[in-house]
Parts: sequence; C-alpha cells; structure tokens
Amino acid sequence: MKCPKCTGMMVMQSFFNQSVNFEGWKCLNCGNVIEKKKVTIKTDVFGAFYQRQKIKDENS
Repeated sequence: MKCPKCTGMMVMQSFFNQSVNFEGWKCLNCGNVIEKKKVTIKTDVFGAFYQRQKIKDENS
C-alpha cells in the first residue's frame, strides 16, 4: 500500500494506548497513520460519559 500523503511505503501496525486500541497502516516515510476500518475497537471513557450525560439532559 502507498501513502496518500507522500506515496511512501505503508505497513500494518497495531496501536495501543490506555484508552484507544486499533489497527492501522503507518507510513515508513512520513509517519502518516490511516485507521483500518474493520475490526476497530475504541474505548473512550470520557466520550461514553459525555454521551450518557447528553442523553440524560435531553430526557430531563
């Protein structure tokens, strides 16, 4: 796969953090990351809390 930004070579890589885990393509030349849409797992605790509060406020 070629990078859309610099046409460099891209490799598949897994990215892990305390709140975000996903697979994506990373360019070896410029470092551009493109998220792989299938099999993506994201857990954002603050985002989930915000959505819950937003729904709660709308129902009140």
